[in-house]
Amino acid sequence: MTRVSKTGLLSILYVFDERLPHKILLVAVGGTAMTMLGIKASTKDIDFNIPEKKDYEEFVRLYKAISPGVAIDYYPNNTVFTEVLPEDYLSIASDYKSNFENIRIKVLNPVDIVCSKISRCDEADIEDIKSCIKIYSLKKSEVAARASLYARVGSDEIFQSNLNFILENLF
Repeated sequence: MTRVSKTGLLSILYVFDERLPHKILLVAVGGTAMTMLGIKASTKDIDFNIPEKKDYEEFVRLYKAISPGVAIDYYPNNTVFTEVLPEDYLSIASDYKSNFENIRIKVLNPVDIVCSKISRCDEADIEDIKSCIKIYSLKKSEVAARASLYARVGSDEIFQSNLNFILENLF
């Protein structure tokens, strides 16, 4: 599987930027956020949350038209994977400075990167969680408090079990 570096990701987004008829907001999540923050050198796929419905619809339309040759997952409203992000997620996400005319990029806050990976919590997610905890000196209490603000489409029991594992073993 081809991995995508930050440079590669930005090159793909330039193609979108040139074709967008209006400005949109993309929020980098998961491995994409970690790549944008410099925590990872590359990501196996590209993941964005797209908060506004019209932006989401336009991005999906362009994705199908452009067919960039790399998987891009896009999540509407305030969702990532099976998780519903807390209401304030945009206010604590960081702005990514770019030269795009029509794309504004925000990067999910590291504590939200961690919390958005709890439900799936596969081996790669655990490594990503460890990296965020170490690099950003996240505290156990901070992750627990933030995780309590999350809702999900998936199982609450799995989320709680995985959260307990993380809190007991990764701090």
